[in-house]
Amino acid sequence: MDDLATSWITLEEDLASYFDAVQSGCVGFVALHGKLFVVEGWNRSKEQGTNQWFHFEATDVAGSEETLVCRCPLGELECFHKRFYKSHGGALLQIAVTLEGETATPFDKERLGIDGVRAVHCFSVAKAKSCVGMSNRTVVIHEGSDMGDGTWRCSKREGENCVHILAARRYMRKEQNVDSDDEGELEGNEHVHNGTNGIDISTQKQTSQREMRAVSHLPVLVPRWASLPNDKRAYDQPAPLTSAPGVLKCEQSASCACIDGKRAYYDPLQATTVRECTVYTLMEPYQTTIELQVCPRCPPESRRYIGPDLRTRGIFNYNNSALFSHQLLNEYISAFTSSETPIEPWVQQTARRYEDVKAGNAFVGGGLFRAAWFAYVRLMSLENDKCCPRCGDHPESVIWDGVSIAFGRKHVNTGLQPPTVSSPDAPRRSSKSAPGQQWLHNGKRRKELRDWLHNGGLKTAVPARAEEEGGPRAKEEEKELKAAIQRVQAFPELEKWLSEQDVHLGNIFKKRLGWDAVGEDKKWRPQREYQTLFEILCAEESAMQTLNRVGCKSLRTFVRHPVKENARGLACIPMLFKILEREQYEKGIYSKETLGLCNWIYKRGTDVLGTILATNTEPLPQISAAGFDKEGSFSEIREWERTGCYYSLPKIRERPRYPGFPHDGKADAKKEQIGCRKYYDEYSQKRLTGGIMACWCTHSICYGFHCIPLGEGRNDVFSALITRWPKAPTRVVYDYACALGPYCWNREPEFFAETQFVVDGFHSTGHSKCSSSAFLKTYADVNPTLAGINSSAAECGNSGLGRIRKSVSYMGQARAILYCWVFISIWNRIRIRKMKEREAGLGNTPTKFL
Repeated sequence: MDDLATSWITLEEDLASYFDAVQSGCVGFVALHGKLFVVEGWNRSKEQGTNQWFHFEATDVAGSEETLVCRCPLGELECFHKRFYKSHGGALLQIAVTLEGETATPFDKERLGIDGVRAVHCFSVAKAKSCVGMSNRTVVIHEGSDMGDGTWRCSKREGENCVHILAARRYMRKEQNVDSDDEGELEGNEHVHNGTNGIDISTQKQTSQREMRAVSHLPVLVPRWASLPNDKRAYDQPAPLTSAPGVLKCEQSASCACIDGKRAYYDPLQATTVRECTVYTLMEPYQTTIELQVCPRCPPESRRYIGPDLRTRGIFNYNNSALFSHQLLNEYISAFTSSETPIEPWVQQTARRYEDVKAGNAFVGGGLFRAAWFAYVRLMSLENDKCCPRCGDHPESVIWDGVSIAFGRKHVNTGLQPPTVSSPDAPRRSSKSAPGQQWLHNGKRRKELRDWLHNGGLKTAVPARAEEEGGPRAKEEEKELKAAIQRVQAFPELEKWLSEQDVHLGNIFKKRLGWDAVGEDKKWRPQREYQTLFEILCAEESAMQTLNRVGCKSLRTFVRHPVKENARGLACIPMLFKILEREQYEKGIYSKETLGLCNWIYKRGTDVLGTILATNTEPLPQISAAGFDKEGSFSEIREWERTGCYYSLPKIRERPRYPGFPHDGKADAKKEQIGCRKYYDEYSQKRLTGGIMACWCTHSICYGFHCIPLGEGRNDVFSALITRWPKAPTRVVYDYACALGPYCWNREPEFFAETQFVVDGFHSTGHSKCSSSAFLKTYADVNPTLAGINSSAAECGNSGLGRIRKSVSYMGQARAILYCWVFISIWNRIRIRKMKEREAGLGNTPTKFL
């Protein structure tokens, strides 16, 4: 009798472990169609999946109970799969897909190695079209690349000429747009439908936030090497675990992560039981016992228990059976934030270390470790590191960088809410596009001036080419000569047109870019400052790009009092600043034409600014942070975990709606005209989907990020700023600032009136239609304090977040968001620590790290 009781207890423990593994995504139980499933084998001793798959089906027979059929080795008995279905079948049926007409169904995919090229692909393959029952389906396993090369195995037949393998291979190559070599082999085969259809449900294997909860639930300390002086210390950092701990007893904080998303807590008046568990440390596993209490909230069939939290002992209790030392879990944080390290290779490395310490030592599988690690880092106190100690809460200059660390459209669920989403009660703003924002009127003339400058101006020297008359070189020379004559003839017309805009403008064009700039060798060599001036004035961009409200105020001061001291305040307008500096250096005074030019630029810039501001004079409404849901349905789930949007600044506004812009919020490249060619090339219909948009200060500290559901666009930066910044930054650095500036000024002119939008040097290549006013380098040339922003922008987007691009691409939405959050926090902490250490090295107040 005692042996029977012991056996029953052991079975119950094993069932509890299996139920936990399925619910946390560590072992597969995948819904296919109706009541048809594919299930993964279960190793009771190792408490992990076997990577062997079997079909499972529940059939209804009129007048009798539901019949369960499982093809696993224990399927004729009451196997674990049947026990789990009886307890949770209702929830499983809610996620089944429709497979009618689908021959090959990829249901699971596990990447192998650091490069991520090879993977294990699992298929459920039907004998023929519309055959969805279990008797007509076979499991096919492929190990290799997404192109279909590698090894194939079928659960029914051996050899790679199996018709099921041919169908699966054909589907893979069809998905990758590769011609299949199997056409002839499948043609006419009566067992496999020639047109191999399929639906990929492997990408639908999502991990919800509720599944990333564990028995341990109290906040844990950040690793010492990433700690900051202002971190909260709820308990002392425990020593590393180097021997088997004694009985792990329940305390007041002991709890159960209930299946409904809530928690039940330890009651010292209720009975407890002691069971075996394994604590996995950095070097080896330790077998010990743990005190548990049956959960009073969860259904009895779920076999859930209340267990100890154990954070003060440096142990993370994942599911009362598998426990992990903080040191081990922190080790992976160190690994993936230091270099590109996906989880699976790291697990293999740890397993080898275990084996090296003692023969027979076994580490957990990748699925279990992945589930435990994500549950652990959710508890880490990483909330106070998204702010630069030098720039403060509101940096003067911010760098926005969209990084293609995407998890793909198929992984996006309805919970994802970037700042670009407008709620139904979002305010409707009266903004509309203001016409005529360019410096010079008449678009045709502007183009003529651009072409004239680009093609050489008054350059009349044509290089001599030694070749007989009528040859190719002679024809080219004749062509160049005709072009030079056309430019010479166009010069008076351009001068007249510019003089109509302003007489001083015409005079400067005639004097500085006219015949006085042509040397004896007939080469046209205008002074660079003046050529740049006219390149900016004839550009197809808003005058606000060169002269915002801050520039207008500085220029007004100089126009009223044109002295050297006031000229120094025009560094925000480099095209004028350089001309004034040159004249001051050469002559000591400013010419009449130059002062007249400054006056015209001031008037024209003020007119454009006033026209834009007049399109929306209503104040921008704010909503208190209390008006937003911070906790959601489950108190343990933070809002940003569901929405994929995390910024150091709280949300203070809804993203407004702009009826005056018919395509507001839609994809940029398809709906709105954008002058910059690079923008269209990068974000056309061929662009990568997803990724994240991150905000950085000039010291490469990330202030937050949000996930992009489809493709990066101007709306991402605009919406993040408008919903969280009380006052717009002084300077916004972005890859496509040339397009972002007008987007922002047209919608919220008052909010962005004093903001400068510039492209950093790292991303300037390809902006062929943008004037120099759009580039950060132009302003850095006259303001050396801005020079460091270029390198910061490049470093943030590429050396930083680029490290986790491959790992994130294999994750679902919930884990991808958390992975990015941890990486950014550790990145910030390492940089902040270095800043503090440098300050201490310069003799400032010493910094103590814990």
